[in-house]
Amino acid sequence: MHRYQLAIGKADILRKRFIAGDYNSYALAKELKVSTKTTWMYKREFERIRAEFPDRLDDFGFYPGEPRRPHWATQKYDELMRMLPALVTELTTPNIQPSEVYSRYKALSQHTYKYPTFKPLLFKWIRESIIPVQEKLLHRIEPADLPVLKAWRNGNNHRLWQIAKCLDMAVNGFTRKEIIVQTETSHRSITNWLKAYTEKRLKGFDLGPNPRNHQQTALLKGRKEKLMKLIHESPKLHGLNRTSWSMLALTAVYNQLYTPNLNYEQVRWCIHQMGYRYKKSREMLTSPDPKFREKIKKIQSILQKLQPNEKFFSIDEYGPVSIKIKGGRSLKLENEGPDWVPEKQKAKGIVICTAALELSTNQVTHFFSDKKNTFEMIKLIDLLMAQYPGETLYLCWDAVSWHNSKILKTYIEDKNIKLAPLPASTQFLNVIESVFAGLAKAVIHNSDYTCVDECKTAISQHFAQRNADFKANPKRAGRKIWGKEIVKARFSETHHTRNRNAMRGAGLILAKTKI
Repeated sequence: MHRYQLAIGKADILRKRFIAGDYNSYALAKELKVSTKTTWMYKREFERIRAEFPDRLDDFGFYPGEPRRPHWATQKYDELMRMLPALVTELTTPNIQPSEVYSRYKALSQHTYKYPTFKPLLFKWIRESIIPVQEKLLHRIEPADLPVLKAWRNGNNHRLWQIAKCLDMAVNGFTRKEIIVQTETSHRSITNWLKAYTEKRLKGFDLGPNPRNHQQTALLKGRKEKLMKLIHESPKLHGLNRTSWSMLALTAVYNQLYTPNLNYEQVRWCIHQMGYRYKKSREMLTSPDPKFREKIKKIQSILQKLQPNEKFFSIDEYGPVSIKIKGGRSLKLENEGPDWVPEKQKAKGIVICTAALELSTNQVTHFFSDKKNTFEMIKLIDLLMAQYPGETLYLCWDAVSWHNSKILKTYIEDKNIKLAPLPASTQFLNVIESVFAGLAKAVIHNSDYTCVDECKTAISQHFAQRNADFKANPKRAGRKIWGKEIVKARFSETHHTRNRNAMRGAGLILAKTKI
């Protein structure tokens, strides 16, 4: 009987009803929508289990095996079964060869089976009538070799462990199949190991030198030299409209210039062996300023000797930011999709925020501008002088044109203001950039402001909350940053405070930073 005609659930229902004693083949067939023959066959199976295996009736996954159907008792079959004991006994070799038995059978009988039919019948009779005697694959392991094999069993060399395990199982009478399963190796390896130990003992497992094919080695060397020459040339020299090599391009050009031809995998493997990998280019944060080191040392010296009546400001402009639907990261359930942002939108206006971060108190002074120019810088300086009267102000900003105009320099000549400009092309050293990144993540990403004034209100509230937090918990900029800021707000020539994704409103990486 095929025991998996039904789904497991339906078969379990039949078994439960049989155990409960209310098994009705017709009613169950109608209830489960199966044939009456199926329910009747399952009932017969359960009765057999109760009679032969009463303790397994409650084991719903247990079904006893079906006994083999006996061969039909024909005259030819009965004659063969009577002759086989004598035919096998008269063999001169211990190993039973089916062809030899068949030749004797054919000579003695007039009504014989064909050989393809005779062979499986012979093997069936051998399995049922002859008890096999398992011969050990290895008869003896020398006592002097036992400590070495034990060390191999306990060592880290996987090959030696396999050999020791194989020899130990072979001498204890295990079959090849059992050894293959335990050592996870092949039939050929086991045969070679047993033969090596029988002939040379443990010396048979010493790894000799691997003979090299010098002709093949020279061929590979020449192939790599030719590929090296191609890699150092531009693809445009060979008529390809490419700026860098691909494996397909290398294969095509190599086959045009040299023989014998190579396929794609041969070229790829040679390039791999030569140590070449595809690597993405990185943006290098460098400054062309010839006074780079001098300016950096000046800023570090000012910060290290900053007095209570001195204030150091990191100054920059945030924006212009267009007022429209912005994307960003947000909490979603696993089965929820991302928010969609229209590719083409009509902006409701723009916002430019000019701000200064005082590093010793971590306070931000800001206002909103219509443009980025020298007069907005003068306006910021007036605001700082009014906010910090009688104190020396150090202004640190990048090297854009309106920060270095003659009008601005003339304006601050007779004031208690000193300049500490950053080297050229080093916006990444401007500490206020990390504050702008935190601002963008907090109030710009995932936003859809109805007007410019609503966005300005949100920015002002963000800075007000930030300033209040640092007034209540005084910290210098760099030791603790505002919770929404992604990059550490500290001054270091190796530090990159400008996060491009944060400024653009793209997806950001969530990170926890201890400062």
